[in-house]
Amino acid sequence: MLNDVRILASGEREAVELSATILTQAGAQIASSKSVTMDDFAHDVVIVSSDTCTAAQKSVIARLKASGDTIVCDITAMGQQRAGENTAYADAEIQAMSGLMDTTGFSHGGPVRIGVPFTEISAALYASAAIAAALRVRRIGGLNQNIDVSLFGCAVGALTTFLPAALAGDPVGRIGNRHPSCAPWNAYKTRDGWIVVCTSTEDQWRKIKGAASEPDLEDARFSTLSERVRHVEELDALLEKWTSTMTTAESSSLCERLGIPAGPIVSVEGLAHEPNFALRHENAAARMRAGAIDSETYRHVSLFRESPLSDGARAAASARDDLNLDAGPLAGVKVIEIGQYTTAPLVGKHLAALGADVVKVEAPEGELSRTWSPGQRGTSYFFALNNTDKRTVSLDLKKEDDRAYLRTLLADADVLVENLRPGALVKLGFDRHALSHINPRLTYCSISGFGVRTAYPARPAFDTVIQAMSGLMDLTRSDGEPVKIGASAADILGGQAALLAIVARLAAPSSDEGKFIEIAMQDVAAWSALFAAGNRRSARATESEVARLQTLIKDVAFRDDALSTAIDPNGHAWPVLKLPYRFSRTAASVRRVPGAPERPMLPGTAQLSSI
Repeated sequence: MLNDVRILASGEREAVELSATILTQAGAQIASSKSVTMDDFAHDVVIVSSDTCTAAQKSVIARLKASGDTIVCDITAMGQQRAGENTAYADAEIQAMSGLMDTTGFSHGGPVRIGVPFTEISAALYASAAIAAALRVRRIGGLNQNIDVSLFGCAVGALTTFLPAALAGDPVGRIGNRHPSCAPWNAYKTRDGWIVVCTSTEDQWRKIKGAASEPDLEDARFSTLSERVRHVEELDALLEKWTSTMTTAESSSLCERLGIPAGPIVSVEGLAHEPNFALRHENAAARMRAGAIDSETYRHVSLFRESPLSDGARAAASARDDLNLDAGPLAGVKVIEIGQYTTAPLVGKHLAALGADVVKVEAPEGELSRTWSPGQRGTSYFFALNNTDKRTVSLDLKKEDDRAYLRTLLADADVLVENLRPGALVKLGFDRHALSHINPRLTYCSISGFGVRTAYPARPAFDTVIQAMSGLMDLTRSDGEPVKIGASAADILGGQAALLAIVARLAAPSSDEGKFIEIAMQDVAAWSALFAAGNRRSARATESEVARLQTLIKDVAFRDDALSTAIDPNGHAWPVLKLPYRFSRTAASVRRVPGAPERPMLPGTAQLSSI
């Protein structure tokens, strides 16, 4: 990927160290220094955090940026979000200021500080992806530029689950381990611990109701999803009455047999014995079993895995190396996205913002989240926030004509990214060998909860399950009780890791060999938890009050910092999120909200209309 790229990391922020670690996994050569000098243009990239520097160091960084001799990535608390603001706010302060802390915790308790430095980790992942994009520009166009990344922008960007209600003027409250629209969905006590159980369909509800054999669950209060959500307190009490009769292992195995997303709340130390983590990260698990978690443990966990797309790959034309500075660092790149909700859509959204042509494939009825409330003109704010700047097409992949059209889309694509359940594309005839036959130079990125090589081939997963099984929930507690990060942290971190891996592949010299990139959300979440557990820093005392999101959304300064306006095909305006990173020389922006998915004329000869 980034082999032979020379990077200097110098700065007090955790995001600087984490960026260096991430880019090392992508093949870069990393050097660390306590300070930077004007001689550091010998490096391809310099990563700094200017808001934590002395005045003398700030001056050197400013001169290095102005020189144009190297790529300079500056990770700060506020970036360019707030003009003139150069306070070196810590992660906890950003959590409090942005509304992120307000969304974590139980409805009956106060806001809870996230147990990992989420904004530093998020900034490191976005910075790494932005650096890879800048390296692509440098390779193709010979142009160096500066990158600014803000922790504040990363925090607000993680609030897509809660912003819709705030934008609509509805109450925004903490929901603990529940889901605002689905039930049962919570953490339940067992005989020896906790289990997270998540249901999203009526079929899953019927299965868990049948397994529990609790007569009261047949009550009319639980007959429909809306009624279950309305009576969730009574429902959860009945479910916990059942789960408390079993051990965590027994209830997890039962739910896996039923096809219900579920899993235990695993401690960070317990990751060493967690079957999937131990299978995928044998060295890290062995180190943990041999001794305590230390500052180096997280480095032994891989964020992504890359391999040839197919063992029998054929020769192919070289990848396109087009670059239009006005169109973005990824101008000329074509991406096919098959995903829903958060993870793959987040990847596609950022690839599109970076200039790629992203075609989103939706089911005939459209992605389910389009219809969520609140929204406007038949489309949810949630969908709009997560799918900006994409073209959308409706395909029924159970039909051969539609699969044939997908093959035409893939034939000249650079990237395929999806977050379907492992094996779903294979059943449709799109295994790695078939994809290699369609397009030998394709980069195919698969995102799933537990990965392709997994101890749980039949276990479905949602964000809450992954937070439970990665140590994130263990580190985030309210009065001693484990609670999920309010934002969909595992989904977001998994998407960010996929974004980095894809852009790093695109930054590499053109290749005629296709690649398969595997992302397991549990890997990325566990990497984050292990970093936090092994690198505990004393928390700086803070006097910033925890801001309420529903108050922030009415604040003009906050809206100017965090939001911008995008237009849909009918000319209607939508509030959308600003990017947490900015380039000094190439465009990267959020411009448009997609309309309804287009149904192409089949067989696949029709062209999709441009945005």
